Amino acid sequence: MAKTLRRADETPVVIDEHDGAAKAGLSRQRAQRAAVRRKDEPSPRVKRTAVERIDDPPPATGLLLIERVTRAIERELSLIEIIVGGNHLKPQQRTEAERRARTLASLARTLGEVTRLRASEQKVKPADDDAVPRDLDEFRRALSRRLEQLVAAPAPVPAGEHE
Repeated sequence: MAKTLRRADETPVVIDEHDGAAKAGLSRQRAQRAAVRRKDEPSPRVKRTAVERIDDPPPATGLLLIERVTRAIERELSLIEIIVGGNHLKPQQRTEAERRARTLASLARTLGEVTRLRASEQKVKPADDDAVPRDLDEFRRALSRRLEQLVAAPAPVPAGEHE
């Protein structure tokens, strides 16, 4: 495996200091690289059990996820502004700007989808949506009045063959 594995980029990765999931992922990757696997240990490609995953951080949901996507969008926008800020773009900068723009479009779609899902979660039922009446005696009186009205004014029966 070591003979066929070729690392293309050994430059350090710069991450946002507020991105806990990215920090955790990088520390796991560094720990995996540093650890030497013994022959009796399973391959890292094998799925981890629930016991092995118990200390993993919870997946980002809701407002945390929206904040992370928003920060990523801001980073991409600032990088695009830096690239496009000059008067003349080199071909390599054009491709980099296009790549960043595609990433930005994808992040914008993701942010829209997350906020839409978040809004649907927060839809609140009206306060008076329960099936149980608040005052049982008042409910009985109202029901009695309606029944008396129905008996007093019977609905006209259509004449004809439908009886």
